[in-house]
Order: sequence, then structure tokens, then C-alpha cells
Amino acid sequence: MVEDNKAVCDRCGHVWQVNLVKANRKGLLCASCRAKTATLVQYGDLKCIPWQGDFDENDQPILDGEYYLPGIRLCNHRDCTNVRHILSIDTNQ
Repeated sequence: MVEDNKAVCDRCGHVWQVNLVKANRKGLLCASCRAKTATLVQYGDLKCIPWQGDFDENDQPILDGEYYLPGIRLCNHRDCTNVRHILSIDTNQ
């Protein structure tokens, strides 16, 4: 469904402006519906593996109500699950 260079996402119904070339295409999806979950985020040589589960109110990864891989992330990404980036905190002190 296209009107005045606008397209409607076939999945969620979001309406956005498109150019004339895309205006006549069928099966268009908006950016949110086209997005895929990242399995690796790379910053130069730094390779982070993002958490795919739940988060607490402080954006810490949790699994079954407990922090998942607790510790300090050396990469400064709270959701990183690359064990090479996590400095464990000894909780038995």
C-alpha cells in the first residue's frame, strides 16, 4: 500500500517516506522489522558478545533472577558476555 511516496510495513503497519523507486515495491518492511539480533559487536580489535536474555533495572544481564557472569566488564559494555572481557569479583570476602 503506497500513497504519496509513503510505504506501509507489511509486518507492523508503520508508515514512512520512501523514494519513488521503492514506492511501487511490494513486501517492504520498516527498519525495526528488518533488524536482526547482533551476535558479535566489534570495535576495532575488541570483539564483544552481547547478552540475548533479560536485564535488570540497571541494564545488567540476568538469568533466573541472578546476574549472568557478574564482574567488571573491561570493555565497559554492561551486556558483554565475552569471558575475556570480564574481571570476576570475589564475593567471599
